[in-house]
Amino acid sequence: MTSLNEEVILLRSVPFFSSMEDGKLKLLAYTSEKQGFEDGEVVFRQGSASGDAYFILRGEVDVVTETNGHERVVAHLPQHSLFGEIAIFCEVPRTATVRASGNLLTLRIRKDRFLELISESPGAALQIMRVLAQRLANTTSDLTAALEARNSH
Repeated sequence: MTSLNEEVILLRSVPFFSSMEDGKLKLLAYTSEKQGFEDGEVVFRQGSASGDAYFILRGEVDVVTETNGHERVVAHLPQHSLFGEIAIFCEVPRTATVRASGNLLTLRIRKDRFLELISESPGAALQIMRVLAQRLANTTSDLTAALEARNSH
């Protein structure tokens, strides 16, 4: 098991939380629920409306999309990754299913608690906007490259 102070140190390693004050990170860790999952167990399903984020304390997950009844692993997230955070900011269904790859221990970060903390911390809000903007730029670049590769064949 991890201690509250260890969880704060681990959360600080996530770009979303890197500029958040120690006291606020400690409160975030304290109010988050530890949840365990067994190998292959679903954390959440594509299309579900859950709005919480998860931080991997121990283990790994596969991110899986389903189209026309076919599943495809689109990402594998290692220990100390954050996932599901987009649902905190957008009222959209989950875009993928996340499944434990081996035994998994997470911190489930409640949407309302997360939003409350960043509303009290403008520096953290700005950092989150930077991270999301960089992700959007990377996704746009990846999509452009994939379309160019497809069109060149």
